Amino acid sequence: MNWVVFGAQWLHILLGILWFGNSLVIAAIVIPAINRLPILTQREIGALLGERATRVFDVVVPAVIVLGFVRGTFLGPIKDLDGVFGTAYGITWFVALIAAIVTFLWGKIAINGAVRTMNLSPLNPDGTATAELEAATDRVKLVAVLELVGFLVIFTCMILMRFGL
Repeated sequence: MNWVVFGAQWLHILLGILWFGNSLVIAAIVIPAINRLPILTQREIGALLGERATRVFDVVVPAVIVLGFVRGTFLGPIKDLDGVFGTAYGITWFVALIAAIVTFLWGKIAINGAVRTMNLSPLNPDGTATAELEAATDRVKLVAVLELVGFLVIFTCMILMRFGL
């Protein structure tokens, strides 16, 4: 057994589970649970989650992407551009790589931007939520759930690559 390949694969999968699992938990558990809370509490929770997630995933996601690149090339079957664009595995690997980068950028730009807008949305003079804050909070929930589209592509590619496709 090649322990370097094993270690790279193990870490790639573990960190990928953390990234994908976070998105699933946010969409399936956190958002439905906090929907029952007052909008100001939702904003507070969303801000705290966003702050923590940004710190964690700014390290985790680049590591997942780099390990996937290394696992497919230096430690895998792709040795040149023909290996990328001339084989089913290479094409699937390339689609997964692009999907991972786009999904990461979606989080950095769309999700973080929506959280920032939500945090800057004003309150009414009596301290209640404005329509602007409610719309911004709904936008955070929407863009967070839409991130799952990227994971659908990535996850499908991972399964296909396991079978050499």
